Amino acid sequence: MAGTLHIFRRSNSPLAYQANYNVGSASWVQVFDPVGLEHFLHLGAALGPAAIDTIMAELRQAGHTTEAPLDIPESHLAEMGFAESPSES
Repeated sequence: MAGTLHIFRRSNSPLAYQANYNVGSASWVQVFDPVGLEHFLHLGAALGPAAIDTIMAELRQAGHTTEAPLDIPESHLAEMGFAESPSES
């Protein structure tokens, strides 16, 4: 099932980004430094260089971005260091 990846700047010093991946009623979260985020986008999210460049540019300029639809298997999220957030239901 495809989900939505929301990324926003969490802090400026040191520079850190929070990635929230929502699929169905589940939500997963992880904090990255810029290098870790690019690594995740390339290997974990399987995005190409052009898409990663666009995402990183938007984060530098606006401080947030959204990528959808994105298909990351939930079974891999914990292996990649994501923590499951409690649902509101």
